[in-house]
Amino acid sequence: MDRNADLEHALAFVINRIEEEATRSGYALTDEQRFLLNDLPRDSALPMTNVNDPEYPPMMVPRDVAYERLIALAREARRSDLRINPTSELDWKFAVAVSKLNRHPMSWLLRWAGVKERKPWWDRLLLVGAALTFTSITFALMWSAGVGSGSRLGWIVFGTVYISMLLLLYFASRHIEEWQLKHTIEKYRSSSGLSGQQS
Repeated sequence: MDRNADLEHALAFVINRIEEEATRSGYALTDEQRFLLNDLPRDSALPMTNVNDPEYPPMMVPRDVAYERLIALAREARRSDLRINPTSELDWKFAVAVSKLNRHPMSWLLRWAGVKERKPWWDRLLLVGAALTFTSITFALMWSAGVGSGSRLGWIVFGTVYISMLLLLYFASRHIEEWQLKHTIEKYRSSSGLSGQQS
């Protein structure tokens, strides 16, 4: 699997479909919208504020009309594709999986446009298992640190093991998500005729 080639293919597909939908609607993309589509922001330009602090009233978030139009065009392009050819859903889901695997902001645009990746049936079971493991290890560590009558060494061991456990769960979840996305991409590639690309 060539991740760069997959990403280029997915981005080209989505950008092309959005531009075609804009042209079909009678209002082609403006230069600002085309620039935004080809260079999506990787994070919000708005400052983070504490919404619970009474000294800082809630900040009015300005609407990004250009971005909203791109989302609406992507949503309509997908709907149009599904009306004409229901198997085109594979291309859209391929684009979502590839952009999410590469942590590209196109995955956000597609998610807001209503294109969702399908989670495997065992995903919730894995989440429940991780939560139970986390909770039981936390209680076991707290109990063992308490048995040591609050000694400094007991708390140091507790803190070290606890932080190690959190890091292990974090990296394990990232690894499982990446494996799942690669598996999904291969499935969509073989189903939609993209198997001619490098594997």
